[in-house]
Parts: sequence; structure tokens; C-alpha cells
Amino acid sequence: PLPTSATHTSAMSPSPSAEELASFSFGGVRARPRKRIEGTVVSGQTYLKPPGSLGSRWPGLGISVNVECCEDCEIYILDRTEQVQIADCKNCRVVIGPCVGSVFLLDCSGCTLSVAAKQLRLRDVSNSELRVYAPTKECVVVESSSSLTFRAWDVAYPTLDSLFAAAGWDASVNRWSSVYDFSPSEHPNFGLMPQSEQAAGRWSELLLAPEGLSGGSVEERVGSRPITPGCECPCAAADGAAYRAGWYEPSPAVVRETAEEQKGTERVDEDCRFNSDGSQKIGQFPELGSAPATSSLSKLSQCIDGLRCLFGWAESERDPFPITEGKAADLSGSHSQTCAVQ
Repeated sequence: PLPTSATHTSAMSPSPSAEELASFSFGGVRARPRKRIEGTVVSGQTYLKPPGSLGSRWPGLGISVNVECCEDCEIYILDRTEQVQIADCKNCRVVIGPCVGSVFLLDCSGCTLSVAAKQLRLRDVSNSELRVYAPTKECVVVESSSSLTFRAWDVAYPTLDSLFAAAGWDASVNRWSSVYDFSPSEHPNFGLMPQSEQAAGRWSELLLAPEGLSGGSVEERVGSRPITPGCECPCAAADGAAYRAGWYEPSPAVVRETAEEQKGTERVDEDCRFNSDGSQKIGQFPELGSAPATSSLSKLSQCIDGLRCLFGWAESERDPFPITEGKAADLSGSHSQTCAVQ
């Protein structure tokens, strides 16, 4: 298990109190028969560490958070952390804000998790949905897990933009679809949610009401567009839509990447929405359909020019395949020419 205390990295930083250190852990107790320890489970509770309660408050400390043995709980770790471990949790909603180290998910089932981390490792996780921000290729690692669904990061809440910046991440790049499976099987252990299914609930905005060191309540508002003032999200959704609202504009890098993708007019197939290295193409993809007539005409003209060069048709000769501006050629006309290649 990960340490639940903070380790000094700067003599200038004040230390958390004993009560604050205790708030870095949540949940029940794992059963340890050899030590005659009976397991206990925490059920139906909310664990909330809001922005400013962890790494932002103690920037000189490496803070780890440990959550285990929870059922039907809501777990929100919304400040910057060094490491996070979630273990033995069932049917929980989990949100983990920027973690500059590793997030470990162990022995969990039936959970919905939104995770932004330098590295995300899963072991013995099943029947769960992962909504991921991944800054590098294959930083999401799956082992001995099954029935997993991955999609892009979806959460927006106050100060998230500055937390991403403090982590040093390029918000215009999200490699959520680049997943490495350590234990592949005959049947895939995970799948990627189609972008069309993500669009309706691309944003999950958090309305926070913290109480004490780790309590309170959270209201999640899920929709296709921002509606909650104060919320922020610096990275684009899976379909390239940027989180834009009257109270917030995404970073110039995200806007630039989105605008560049919106210039494309070629047909984009669902299987071609990722780069060759498996990373997500950030930006608005055009709807599936035919390219504009002018584009089709240009390509057809290039083909005809190639045929002229291959078979030696002179510009002065009657063109067997005339192209009329504004419409494609009728290739079923009476003109024909037989060519033999020696």
C-alpha cells in the first residue's frame, strides 16, 4: 500500500497537522486473516478533497492519497497529488484530478472513474468505465482486468486549468485511446467508446459543497455543453469540442489544435480518428459524407492528366474523357480508345 503521509521535499513548506494527514486516507479496512484483522467496508458516503486541499496547499510536499474498501461511495480527489491508490471498491463514482505521478486501481468492479494522471495502472479491475486524460502514449496500463470501457476525460470544475498547468501537461494532447494490455486474451479485455456515444455527455461539471477536511457533497451536471459558471476544463472532448463558456476560455493551444482540425473537409472514417501512434486527434472532425463537388472534380482531373501522360494524348487531340467545369464527366459516352501496353 502507498504511504498516507506527506514527504518533505522543501524545508520551507509547513507540515500538515495530524488531522490533515488522516484526511489523506478514506474507506474501510482490508481483511488480513493472518493478523486476525476483520475487513470492514464503508458504504454510501462521499469523500471530497477539493482544490486547494492537497498539493496546491503544500506545494513542497509529495502527497499520496489512499482509498480502499468502499461500496456505493462517491470519491472526489480534486487537487494535485503525487500518487493515488484506489483498492477494493465496488459500484463507486471516482474522480481523480491531476496526479503528477501514478494512479493505481486495484481489485475494483462496477465503478465509473475519471482519472487525469501521468500514469494509470489497473490490476484486477472489471466491469468499469474509465474516462481518462493521458499525457503520453501508453501511460494507461491494464493487467489481469476485463470488461473495461475507455473514453476521454469529461470532468470540469473550478481551478482545473491551473492544476493542469502546474502539472506541466499539454492540454491539447490526450492519448486516452492508447492503452497497453499486459495480459491480452483471446477476447479483448477493454474497448473504446465511440465518439458519437461520448458527445451527449461530453462534460460532467462538478458543483462542490465541501465540509470539513474531506466531507461535503458534489452535484454532477452531465451534458453536451457548459452550464455551470466557474467550471473549467483545459482539454478538448473526444470529438474535438473545446470547453468554452462566457466565464472560461480554453488555453490558446487547445483552441489552435481544434481550429486546425475544423479546416479539414475530407471524409473521416470512425477508424481513422487517431494518429498512427494511437493518440487522439484533438479537433472537430467533419461529419461523414461525400467531399465537396469541387474536391471530387479536382481529383478526377488529376487522374485524367495522368492518363494523358501514360498513353500520349496530346492537348490538341480530342479528349476521350472531357471534363466540364461544374460537373463530373459522363464516362458512358460514345467515345472510346483501346490502348495496348507493350
